[in-house]
Amino acid sequence: MAPISSFGLLIALLFHSTSSTKDSYGCGNKPADVEFVLDSSGSIMYSDFRKQLNFTENLVDLFDIGQNKTRVGMVSFSTQVIPEFKLGEYNDKKDIKQKIRSVWYQGGGTNTGKALNYVRTQTFPVNDGRPNVPHIVIVLTDGMSQDFRYTVQEAAAAHNQGITVFVIGIGDQVDEKELKAIASKPTDNFMFEIDNFDALQTIKDKLAIRTCKVPPATPPPPTPPAINEDAVLNGNAHCSPEMPVELKVALDTAAIGIDNSKFILRFIAELSDRLDLPQSHSEIETVTNGCATQSLGDITFGSGHDREKIEKSMTDTTQGISSMMRRLRQSFSRGNQRKKVGVVFMGETLSNGEYRKALRETTRASFMGIKLFVVGVGERVSTRQTQVLAASSNQAFFAESYDSLHFVEGPLLLKICTLK
Repeated sequence: MAPISSFGLLIALLFHSTSSTKDSYGCGNKPADVEFVLDSSGSIMYSDFRKQLNFTENLVDLFDIGQNKTRVGMVSFSTQVIPEFKLGEYNDKKDIKQKIRSVWYQGGGTNTGKALNYVRTQTFPVNDGRPNVPHIVIVLTDGMSQDFRYTVQEAAAAHNQGITVFVIGIGDQVDEKELKAIASKPTDNFMFEIDNFDALQTIKDKLAIRTCKVPPATPPPPTPPAINEDAVLNGNAHCSPEMPVELKVALDTAAIGIDNSKFILRFIAELSDRLDLPQSHSEIETVTNGCATQSLGDITFGSGHDREKIEKSMTDTTQGISSMMRRLRQSFSRGNQRKKVGVVFMGETLSNGEYRKALRETTRASFMGIKLFVVGVGERVSTRQTQVLAASSNQAFFAESYDSLHFVEGPLLLKICTLK
């Protein structure tokens, strides 16, 4: 007599359960790759973390484990992501369950986005893994992630890669909007919300059946065409950064003056339009330390700008490029996963004292992982100072005047779009 698959056995067992007979579905001998993603953050009590592990063990019990059958893996996450065991590393249920029991509780933050990124790039990398097999991720979490935007972005990337994501939100601290973004569609099939960790056992059967119904992973969409460098450099072509970018543009409006500042702001507007910010989950903001008070009503801003925020930023009164660079550095969000990019405008040679202060800010920015570009404008700017403050000559740009900044637009745009 042929052996019964785990999914077939699952359905046979569940057929006798009055609570789930209506959901029963035959899986036959269908294999699957299943990755468990367990929240191990500080908001979870140790006893509740153990309940997650027990729940995971119970699900594993229902699978027909084997290299050519169902394979399982696990990561836990808090501030960091810990690969507990790789997909298919163990082919014996006893070994898997023993490994699950030995998982350590971490404490710390809730870096859900980083966990999803790990699963997407390491567990189920593009064009790797078993073909025609469902790629399934089961996420358990009790709270909001520490970076909502990054989490949503990574969830969308996982969905586009053909990965099916189930998410279980536990308790009253979860963000329903975030859970819906993490879950595959339709969310009614792939999202669970329960009151506490004890309730995990009440959804076990339903989750297992729905896991059984997941179709094989679909191929990822075609790779977008490479950036047309010539069209970006010499034309008006758009491009999307290869990774999400948090872009801050700093200008000393007190030193530059309102008329020249308008040229820069038009430059920023054009840069914003051509960067395709929403598509790449990026954003752009302006940091100034000037004292200009005139209206910017004659400037057309791109979709990445907030006119009121920019006008408000131009009413401050602090002085000096080093002060402006400090404000630029301090304006970056801490903890998010977007690439930090700063653009600074210089219009004159700095005094020795101010140059030393600005150089210290360059060093601090580099330490924070900020990619700094410096644009020197006009004849009074020092080429050497500009290049040194940019930390690299290929991160320094020069324009003859403020009304010729458009010549810098293409080269700077290309640099931002090709950042790794």
